[in-house]
Amino acid sequence: MLVNYFIYAPKIIFDFFFDIIYFLPWWYSRGLIETTKKSWRFLIRKEEELAIIIWLKNLHKPLYEKYGWQGAFKSVIMRIGQIILRVIILLFWTFFTIIKILLYTILPILIIWQIIYQLI
Repeated sequence: MLVNYFIYAPKIIFDFFFDIIYFLPWWYSRGLIETTKKSWRFLIRKEEELAIIIWLKNLHKPLYEKYGWQGAFKSVIMRIGQIILRVIILLFWTFFTIIKILLYTILPILIIWQIIYQLI
């Protein structure tokens, strides 16, 4: 059993130090790209859930097939309100996603700064 520890110990130590050294380049290259792609897909899914484009396409169609001017007026007002509300919700998710990406980029720098600050 002792032989296995001596054989695998250098590999484990090398992997440990390599991961520490490679962390920041990975975080700001591949990790940032993957986080940005996931955030973009998240926003696309949110837009599909809110169906803003479908609401815009059906803006001129009256509700419940009431083609009088009252039905057309009510449907346009209601749909404009829905579109405004849904755009506000999408803007909230966009703001949330931008904050998430900014925190992702700032977090390692902040942690390293705090470690150095505590050591000094």
